[in-house]
Amino acid sequence: MKKLVVMVGTDDGESILFGHPGDAESFHIYELREDGSFELLRKVKNEAKDIDEGPAHGGQEKMKKVLQLIGKVDVILTRRNSPNLIRMASETEIQPVMVNVERIEEGLKILHEHFDEIYDMVDRRKRGERFKVHKIGV
Repeated sequence: MKKLVVMVGTDDGESILFGHPGDAESFHIYELREDGSFELLRKVKNEAKDIDEGPAHGGQEKMKKVLQLIGKVDVILTRRNSPNLIRMASETEIQPVMVNVERIEEGLKILHEHFDEIYDMVDRRKRGERFKVHKIGV
């Protein structure tokens, strides 16, 4: 069965953070399966949250720390774009996906509705292709 490992930045464990994912209190890592089922694999405290990026968001030090904290993931599910998501989209195997829903469960359902498309993007990323932040319903 095909599956995707999805990271979501959250402050309360129920909602996708509206701000930049790197500003979340924690990262929840889910396994989303092609049949639509999903499971919370782990919760990671965001130790990069308070890294000083100066007056602008998008510090590479913060991005590197977040990537180190979350480990191997296929997708970052977000409600808001950021300079580091744009950088991740162009430089890493991680596919950022932006949605226009608040609840994590709703976001995972939307990913499931577009599962084949996202899975194909992730697979192609592993072979070196890069795509912009993918927007669904935004």
